[in-house]
Amino acid sequence: MTTSPIVLDSPAVVRESVISPSTLLRLAALTPAVLLVHGFHPFADDAGIYVAGVRKLVDPALYQPDAAFVVSNTHLSLFAHVLAAVVRMSHLPMAAVLLATHLVSIYLFLVAGWWIANSLFKRAAERWFAVGLAAACFTLPAAGTALALMDPYVTSRSFSTPLGLFALAAVIERRWWLAGTFVVMMGLMHPLMAIYAAGLVLFYLALDTGRVRVAALLAGAVVAAAGMMGLMSHRIPVSPAYFATMHRPGRAFLFPTEWKWYEDLGLIAPLTLFGLGALLSKPAGRIRNLCMACLLTGVSSALAAFLFVHPTGPYLLVRLQLLRSFHILYLAGVLMLGGWIARVLAYRESTRWVAYAMLAAAAGGLFCAQRATYPYSSHIEWPGMRSRNPWAQAYRWIRTNTPPDAIFSADPDLGERDGVDMQGFRATAERSLLADNKDQGVAAVVNPLLAEEWMAQRNAQLGIDSLSDMQRLARLRPFGVTWILLPASAATNFPCPYKNLAAKVCRMD
Repeated sequence: MTTSPIVLDSPAVVRESVISPSTLLRLAALTPAVLLVHGFHPFADDAGIYVAGVRKLVDPALYQPDAAFVVSNTHLSLFAHVLAAVVRMSHLPMAAVLLATHLVSIYLFLVAGWWIANSLFKRAAERWFAVGLAAACFTLPAAGTALALMDPYVTSRSFSTPLGLFALAAVIERRWWLAGTFVVMMGLMHPLMAIYAAGLVLFYLALDTGRVRVAALLAGAVVAAAGMMGLMSHRIPVSPAYFATMHRPGRAFLFPTEWKWYEDLGLIAPLTLFGLGALLSKPAGRIRNLCMACLLTGVSSALAAFLFVHPTGPYLLVRLQLLRSFHILYLAGVLMLGGWIARVLAYRESTRWVAYAMLAAAAGGLFCAQRATYPYSSHIEWPGMRSRNPWAQAYRWIRTNTPPDAIFSADPDLGERDGVDMQGFRATAERSLLADNKDQGVAAVVNPLLAEEWMAQRNAQLGIDSLSDMQRLARLRPFGVTWILLPASAATNFPCPYKNLAAKVCRMD
């Protein structure tokens, strides 16, 4: 496998037709640097949901009472099934498999980013700076969508995202069947995100083949289809429980009309930059086509969301989370921005340091953001290490000292409590837990049929930390609860065989 020699200062450098071994090695060397900057939290936040599903597939005896919530994310995706097969065949601890999987996903992300950069930029410095900026922005939030470009843990997006970038790179190089194959593979990992990647691919295809009118009609069709779906679902009855799943504080990201001004800016700024990029780039060139495709994708999805997605309903379009289309737009935008910065700054001695300072600032800023997000946990939670987080310590004690069929109850806001760092109870403790506010997202977006069950279990646990033991028994016994997780300061006469500075584990006798 050979490539033409690359001369940095030549504007007429031939692009690499294949990824050379030296490029692959450099990207492999960059992979652990991304891990060190952005951290790793294998059981936190959304990973807690996905990992619990994997554990359930590996050991069906787990999570019997709360199985409906645990397995909801495994029905439409192959991700959990593939990861469960890896765990079974490797006989390795879950944390070790998750770390290895995370490193693989980082590497694929970098390879995909390099492929796009290679397709867009002629000079090696531009390509590498584009990949470097993508690596520095690995955990950058995408507007107000509650998504990062990539997560510091493993979910189905860990692989759907690189596959979406592979599809985009393939369509830029007019390898259309390969682009379609990647979109299908992405759909097997994360069907919803594949829809938006497919939309961007189709817009680019139309523009690249000179069908500008088709691209414009496609944008209009997106808005019209959203309007028709809104009208068709307008009269679908909404139960009080399902309404409650949609409107808990902290879920404003579902409704763009409730976004803060800086979240709206997260939509306006990239669209403005795409417009400028289209105006300033070479006519009919790849960068111009990509900027226009991103602009059409973003404008059409934003119009559809702001016109037809409202807190009062209907809620069919809410479940599609139309503005998550900006996830792949941010990825494409970061790569193009990185190449542009290198083109403007990297070839002059007087300005080169500015480019590197911008790269360092992006990496440093997101490193600090990750430390602020998980202040009570280690930046990298290595397999086998003792957790710094006292709540995670309690979860691990539960895993080794309570019966496998134990059913736990805790404050529904447990994951968002100060000091918990969004550490997932089920994923860490391997024990059942009554539905909490993280399960609300499952009921709201994935399976609305769970709304009544979620509301009943959530309501039974409201204020549990300050209730009397008799009130706890009256509320929780109907759900079969045998153990309760409380803050260390909560009053109870139940026997509590484990206690640390933050939490205690009590048996409901």
